Amino acid sequence: MIRACYDKQIMNNNEFIPVRPIPPEGYPNIFKILRMVRKDLLSIWPEGAYHTDFFGRKIFNRWLFIANNPATVEHVFVKKNDVYQRKSPFMRKALEPLLGDGLFVSDGDTWKKRRSIEAPAFVPSKLKIFSSVMTECAGEWRDRWHAQYLNREIRILPEMASLTAEILARTMFGNKLGHENAEKIISGFSEYQACIEQIDLVSFFGLPEWMPRLPQWRRAIRMAENIHSVVDDLIAKHLAGPENTSTLLGMLLKGYEPGKPGSMTLEQVRNEAVVILMAGHETTANSLAWTWYLLARHPRAATRLREELHRVLAGRPPTFEDVPALVYTRAVFEEALRLYPPVPVLSREAVDEDEIQGHRIPRGTIMLVMPWLLHRRSEYWDKPHHFIPERFTPERVKRHHKYAYIPFSVGPRICLGAAFGMTEAVLCLATLAQQFSLEIKPGHIPGYDCRLTLRPSGGLPMILKMAG
Repeated sequence: MIRACYDKQIMNNNEFIPVRPIPPEGYPNIFKILRMVRKDLLSIWPEGAYHTDFFGRKIFNRWLFIANNPATVEHVFVKKNDVYQRKSPFMRKALEPLLGDGLFVSDGDTWKKRRSIEAPAFVPSKLKIFSSVMTECAGEWRDRWHAQYLNREIRILPEMASLTAEILARTMFGNKLGHENAEKIISGFSEYQACIEQIDLVSFFGLPEWMPRLPQWRRAIRMAENIHSVVDDLIAKHLAGPENTSTLLGMLLKGYEPGKPGSMTLEQVRNEAVVILMAGHETTANSLAWTWYLLARHPRAATRLREELHRVLAGRPPTFEDVPALVYTRAVFEEALRLYPPVPVLSREAVDEDEIQGHRIPRGTIMLVMPWLLHRRSEYWDKPHHFIPERFTPERVKRHHKYAYIPFSVGPRICLGAAFGMTEAVLCLATLAQQFSLEIKPGHIPGYDCRLTLRPSGGLPMILKMAG
């Protein structure tokens, strides 16, 4: 768990400053950075990093730069996406045992082909169909919470993880995941992340990517194999049953045509299914958990949220058609994404030379875009470390710079499931917050774990109450 510097209410204006790491005084030396970053990707940044547009340094044999304002983000992710489309060597090495050649880590023709296969699964017409599964699952969690946890302690991160995993299972496979499979997937993703090094020294020394890594990689591979076995079994059951093209898996399997040149293999279908499970389950679960934490620390925002739910829903379950009217519910979640971006560090490798703001960018440079820093820059956000959902209400959201808020990345590689995840979060939050409020367990100040994703540490223990 990382020690945090804020978790306090500013009583004179009822604003809330949530937890974040204690910034060091100035940049540590390279060896201290390497020690620190093995535990955490966020605590190495001094206050000045939150105000710098573009900066970098050479680490051993490789340059690393950080694009940290809208102009440089647009340059890297949009204007010169062909130069920076490739994920960094660390990201590829970290995720290949789990995702293989899946969309998240592939590039070039493989990426283009997979993107074209998966894109139809996330068009608005499909989202409306999937939304009924989201509200169905959220309703089951609501009923179980009422029966088992009312006025008792509940660990909110595992609860959100199991909820989002179940939603993904039903939308992807068309059936219930089951407790045993859900545990394998949830614990597998969690343990896999715990095995991953935060920085890959092999790549910074310029050594070949096939060089062996640390012993925990063997454990990571075992975790990946556990997840693969669950997904392979679900794919086999899907193929053995009647054809169902209405699920995410059914749409992926359209690319599986045995004997046809260029067809996807079942392993490749499995890889893409795991990409969707990881991106859709892990990130949304973390963000929902952070949302509950922020609401618990900000009673005024929680009250305004419940007022909107009462006005729009009047006690009935939310539907897809209600989502546009739940503007404050969405704003609360969007502010949680700003403060705690699900993937706080986006890394790419330059496949050709480039120049940014007078800096020569050699081929092989690691280019970072950090939503964690960008989302907290005072140049683009008033009171950037405060929790203020109102900044995302319709009358204010147009003031934001397009490339200053990128929780789902931006450009050609923007997250395909962004609309899916946003709709899922709004419907789940609306369903549960109608009936419940959550309080931080007395004496507990949340910390965070930041590896591939940003999650509250310790499961985030809270006390479940009926909404006032």
